[in-house]
Amino acid sequence: MSGVLSSAGRIARREVVLEASGRELVTVVPPFVLAAVVLAGLGFGPRPEVLRAVAPALPWLVVLFAAVPMARSVAAAERDEGCWHLLRGLVSPGELFAGKAGALALWLTLTWAGTAVLIAAMLDAPLRAAAVPAGVLGGVGLAALVTTFGVALAGAEKRSGLLSVLLCPAAVPVLLAGAQAGTAGVNARPWLLLLVAYDVIALAVAWAVFPVLLEE
Repeated sequence: MSGVLSSAGRIARREVVLEASGRELVTVVPPFVLAAVVLAGLGFGPRPEVLRAVAPALPWLVVLFAAVPMARSVAAAERDEGCWHLLRGLVSPGELFAGKAGALALWLTLTWAGTAVLIAAMLDAPLRAAAVPAGVLGGVGLAALVTTFGVALAGAEKRSGLLSVLLCPAAVPVLLAGAQAGTAGVNARPWLLLLVAYDVIALAVAWAVFPVLLEE
């Protein structure tokens, strides 16, 4: 187990370093987040009560749309460099999945956090404390989906549009539970438990099918 965690940690660190060096996520996602928050403020109008009502769901909508380019980047660097098959031969499917999903969980959680902070600052919509664990739990579950779909459609450029068709419906429970957990006056506990259950199921399914996807 320690060997698996060590290899997965190395893969996750490599992914984070590659993205931090200026790949697509660092250059595309932050401007997208800023534009989405500004447009939401303009679209929903100047009424504070309306902005506060929609604020808990806005970070999750932004994260879901940002997850599509993240899914495309799961194996992009290795395929561009021609070392995807080599990487698959050096580490086990479990190590590869854990490393890729771990890095994506970090990026998804940071995307949610950055969006939530911008919304709180620009739309005058305070962030509820229960929204923070919901953001972390949602990031983990989405990372499992994004990694799985990203590998399943890697190299299939003509089918890249399927990512949004498959990913967004599969992530609806995260959107609903995350939004409700961050809504004032709502009991957050059952929604957080739903996110925990979602994570367990998503990780179990992804862990089971990931080796099969690598063979295709």
